[in-house]
This record gives sequence, structure tokens and C-alpha cells, in this order.
Amino acid sequence: MLIASGACAPIRQNIEAAATPTIIISTNTVNSSSSCKRTLDDGVSPSYIPNTAQRTVVGYGHVLSGVVLSSMHCEPIVKAKLEFWPEEEGLGHPDSSRATFFTDEEGRYRFECNIPEHIHMRISAEGYKIIGVNSYHPEGKAEGSFDIVLEPQK
Repeated sequence: MLIASGACAPIRQNIEAAATPTIIISTNTVNSSSSCKRTLDDGVSPSYIPNTAQRTVVGYGHVLSGVVLSSMHCEPIVKAKLEFWPEEEGLGHPDSSRATFFTDEEGRYRFECNIPEHIHMRISAEGYKIIGVNSYHPEGKAEGSFDIVLEPQK
């Protein structure tokens, strides 16, 4: 079972143009009266090591992708910093599997690693609370999706 934050689901809006309805599916935001549910902060694991190599591929067999969003209006967070360190069966958290990378212009990320037991994460972005997450467990699957919702600093 993949555990995800249940972030923002796309919304559908009917817009009339020349008396013909068109359906638009928004992937970047939810209407301004909604907010996303923030991702639970599990705390940063004691196995965290700062300043790991910038890379998105540290192995093969599992691809994790998702989007980092703001809890305010579900807007994507550009250049959010993601630090991942997978737990590999019998190996713990090898330094060769640790990675630092950033979200793109749409708040999306993609990470490839050996099939892990789980992936520890530390997510930060300017103006947002830093969180640690240990809730992504792929259960041997080759692909997974995990959306992350950050809460603005007050």
C-alpha cells in the first residue's frame, strides 16, 4: 500500500464558449477557496546526513514521482529542496543512495533508486516549514507516487 498525503485532486470546471461547453482539468491549483491538507511531519530521522550529492538517480528498480504543493490554495512550490535517503534491505542507508534535488517549475519531482523498504525524506522550501517524512513504503513496486504538501511559516 502506498501512503500518500491525499494532496489536491484535479477539479473540473465547465466553461461555456460559443455555446459549446469545454472541460478544463487543472493540474496546478485548486480554486482559491480550498486548501490542501498538509503532509504529516514525522520528524527528520537520526540517519539524516545534510549536504548529500545533487542527483535524481541513485540506483535502478524503483521510480518515485510526485509534486510539492503549498497548503494555501494547493499551488505548486517551485525549487522545493528534497533530500531522500532510501532504506535498502540489509544495507541500511548507504551514502551512495542519498540524494538532494529540487522541484521543477510545476512543483514536480522524480527520483530513481534501488527497490527500497522505505524512503526517508526531508523537504524544505523558502517561506515554508521544514518537514521530515518516513511514510513512503513502496512494498516492492517498481513505481510510486507521493505528493507532499508544505505549510507556510507563520
